[in-house]
Amino acid sequence: MITFKIVRKIGKMLRGGAGRKEIFLGALCGVLIGFNPVAGATLGLMILITLLLNANIGFALLGVAVGKILSLILSVASFHIGFFIIHNMGLEGLFSKLANAPFAALMDLDVYAMIGSLPFSIIVGLLFGKFISGTVTRIREQMVKAAEHEKVGKAVGNKFSRFLMWLAFGKQKISTSDVLAKESPLLRKAGLILVGSVVVIGLLLQFLLLDMALKKGLQSSISGKTGAEVNIGKANLSLAGGKLEIEGLQVTDPDKLTHNMVQIEKLAADISVSDLLRRTYTIDLLSGSVLTRDVERATPGKLLVKEDKDEKTDAEKDAEKKDDGGKSLDEYFAKAGEWKVYGEKIYEYLKERKDNAETVAKGEKPKASKEKAVADAKRLGYLKARADLVSDRPEWTIRSLEIDNVKLSSDYPVQNFQGSELSSHPELNGLPTTLVMTPQGAMEPAAKITLRFDDSTAAHRIFANLKEVDLGKAIKSGDKLKVEEGKADIKADGSFSTDALEVPFTLTVRELKTNNDIINNLKNLEVPGKLYGSLTSPRIKVELDDNLKDAAIDAAKEKAKEEAKKEAEKQLNKALESDEAKELKEKASKSLKKFF
Repeated sequence: MITFKIVRKIGKMLRGGAGRKEIFLGALCGVLIGFNPVAGATLGLMILITLLLNANIGFALLGVAVGKILSLILSVASFHIGFFIIHNMGLEGLFSKLANAPFAALMDLDVYAMIGSLPFSIIVGLLFGKFISGTVTRIREQMVKAAEHEKVGKAVGNKFSRFLMWLAFGKQKISTSDVLAKESPLLRKAGLILVGSVVVIGLLLQFLLLDMALKKGLQSSISGKTGAEVNIGKANLSLAGGKLEIEGLQVTDPDKLTHNMVQIEKLAADISVSDLLRRTYTIDLLSGSVLTRDVERATPGKLLVKEDKDEKTDAEKDAEKKDDGGKSLDEYFAKAGEWKVYGEKIYEYLKERKDNAETVAKGEKPKASKEKAVADAKRLGYLKARADLVSDRPEWTIRSLEIDNVKLSSDYPVQNFQGSELSSHPELNGLPTTLVMTPQGAMEPAAKITLRFDDSTAAHRIFANLKEVDLGKAIKSGDKLKVEEGKADIKADGSFSTDALEVPFTLTVRELKTNNDIINNLKNLEVPGKLYGSLTSPRIKVELDDNLKDAAIDAAKEKAKEEAKKEAEKQLNKALESDEAKELKEKASKSLKKFF
């Protein structure tokens, strides 16, 4: 049945009433639509143009199939050609203006494959349109010649033959010879009415399905950054009130697919329609509640893209080999591997932003990196990679971010998170970015980070004041010393950058319980040290000599007091059990009896 429908559809297209121009326009427009890599405004505009032109819809659908297949095959070539057109032909300024202008920003002209596929789509569309229209015309000419032949005319003139022709080709309104002589207009009759109707219906559907489109768009955008599955329970955008609300945001950890890296119950923000048209957003306040991390998922998430791990640089290898009295995090901490992964990601981010900040400080625009563009294309897909064409202001800026009930883990109290001046391009924002984590009910923050992208010469700052850290879970025990229990307060205040890490700290250790009795007697131990090196290869050094000596002396004094007390009690009990003590006890007892 399906085969019969396909055959009849092809037959109707061959014998039908579409003229040569209609077939050509349909095939051309279909290829242009099929080559479009993004389901955005450009695709919508191309569909409207197809409806406005007198293009045959059947051949347009055939062209869409051809264009889509070729766009996938040529995706890598389209990406590289798009990069060349945008960045290497002196047109970057033009594309930048278009990408930052209202309405034009929605055309996805910053997608490399969109621009790079234009030569392919135009050439293929013209050739395919010419080929298919010429082929159909020749077939029709042969059909007319055959029908004019006396024997063929008799064969197809009977009722049974006409019935078979109807089954195969459908009902023909005009003769094939008339179709060949037909002169088709360029524009479709009532084309403007059709386009207007489609626009109204499209806007109505967009309004009705806006939340679904927003949800899909956010999931795709965030997963493109993290490389793993993102789920959103509910998303709502009120265009009239300019209110954005997101509920049930779950971001899968790409390094542990069974858990969510971040999970947020609710986010809300005010957003303007004009920002949406420019695809640049300035949010005065983004508020949220109940943020948790490392939460087990109901079902494992999917890894969408996989990043290649670069080998360590020679400088990092030399830093690890250098014997300067410090040790690597792996020798101290149980979660050192996880921290180093975060450090590497932070380093990559800081490096990119620093390079851009230095370029902006010179009054220049950051130069596009082919290596980064290729890496993004491999990570996101060659049909999705975009050029960074932000010119004078960030793509998005959040002036203030507030999230209450932040649950980092069972080892830490519930926190409140505050951020300011968060931005896609902080070097263009001109203000420092701050991130503050404060325990609920406390006045002093547990951690504060200040990122100085506004000044390319300034180092970033980090402050930490952590209480009641569980050493049993944090410290990596060895064969000689096993740390079973213990608490520590950590105070740190230092700086970091892409080049150096310099964070002095002080650990106040108490209630320590190990497999070493001498160490267990150390009631309070204050340990100074520093975290240094680099974000990708951090090292740690502690100064134990004087502090350990003082703590040991105090412990020894305390131990001596306890031992002296025990010895005194022992001697007293021994004296009380002597014969003299017993005789004295009897005399005292007799004296008391006489007295009473």
